[in-house]
Amino acid sequence: MQDKPIQRAKVTAKRQITIPKDIQERLGRLDEGDYILFYDEGDRIYIKKGIIKPANQ
Repeated sequence: MQDKPIQRAKVTAKRQITIPKDIQERLGRLDEGDYILFYDEGDRIYIKKGIIKPANQ
C-alpha cells in the first residue's frame, strides 16, 4: 500500500469530517443513515460502506 494519501478531510470542532466526493463515489452511493465501518489493521485504519443488522436478526 502506498503512503501518499488519495484524499484528505479536515476535522471540525465537533470532531466530524465530510467524506470527499470522490471517496463517496468509490464507496458507492451514500445516503443519510448509511453506515461507514472502520477496520483496524495494525498501524492503518480502513473504511468501508457497511450494513449494520440488528442483533435479533
